[in-house]
Amino acid sequence: MNGKVGMRAFSMLLAVMLVSVMMVPAMAMDAGALDIEKLDIVDPATLQERSPSFISELRSKGCSEEEIAEVIRSLPRVSYLDGWTEADDKRVSPLLQQARDELNYSMHGEIDPLTENSVSAVKMCSSGIWLFDTVFQGVNGWVHPGLMECSSDGTRRQFLTTHLGKKIGTTDNWIEIGIETFCDDLNPARYHVFTYDNNNISQPMVVHSNLTNGDRDYNFEIYVSDVQYPEGYPYMILWEGQVVRAGHVPFAEGDLNEVHEYVRNDPGSFSDVSTSYVWDSYVYYDGYGVWWNEQLDAQLAHPTYLNADTQEGVYGDFYRPWWSNAYRIDTWIA
Repeated sequence: MNGKVGMRAFSMLLAVMLVSVMMVPAMAMDAGALDIEKLDIVDPATLQERSPSFISELRSKGCSEEEIAEVIRSLPRVSYLDGWTEADDKRVSPLLQQARDELNYSMHGEIDPLTENSVSAVKMCSSGIWLFDTVFQGVNGWVHPGLMECSSDGTRRQFLTTHLGKKIGTTDNWIEIGIETFCDDLNPARYHVFTYDNNNISQPMVVHSNLTNGDRDYNFEIYVSDVQYPEGYPYMILWEGQVVRAGHVPFAEGDLNEVHEYVRNDPGSFSDVSTSYVWDSYVYYDGYGVWWNEQLDAQLAHPTYLNADTQEGVYGDFYRPWWSNAYRIDTWIA
């Protein structure tokens, strides 16, 4: 696809437009297309509440998908929140980047064959849910950090994060947004909001803010437009409704996950960590917002997959609460 759909996910902010597409579903033409009529489509009020207000305004003015993509391209590449500054970012983000480098990190968890014989003094284990069908343009959900306890002689560092990415050939490409804590942090805020773009060689890791309260929900969003430019497909990443990062990626659709990554010394063992969770997420598919639940799974060749390193005491569980439209994924160490 090249510039035909663009930001249609946000067009559903207008109820009348949602009604029209529900009456005449715009199915993708590829063989793996999902049956829209069997999916749990997000209602326009929720989309309006949880999507950027400027997109709704552009849509109400009759802007084309290409014009909206241009607005995304014009957004600042990096923004900071709550008094956080570029100086703060430059002070903290190298520490997070170093942690990723020590792990030879990639979204899909594979080891680079060029460095597979290297010895690391740290080990990462994780738990979370995955969608391995490369058909999603983004995700919007709520994350509840909890305490995310860290210890110098146990669970040293944590990343509670969401990825969207695609493996092209042997190259893993992804963007993500999440919350990080580490035991050596002298900042009483304890939590850092970060984004990552592994295609941005000069600045892959950015820390946008710090948090003091883990006992509440925070909204996040990742969205990739399918309007293509020489630089790639425009994306934007949001935290609490504010765009914190924008750029381009070499894919319009990708795999998704919501995972909790834990890091310890190696040799060593993890210390207990209380429950964190991500919940009530919807994905962007073929111009629609679709609740991430069993109705979506029923349409996928590879339904939601739970991965947890239980041999290390790292656990996870996902289920749909009766009061929620989508799955909740709980993660903890015991």
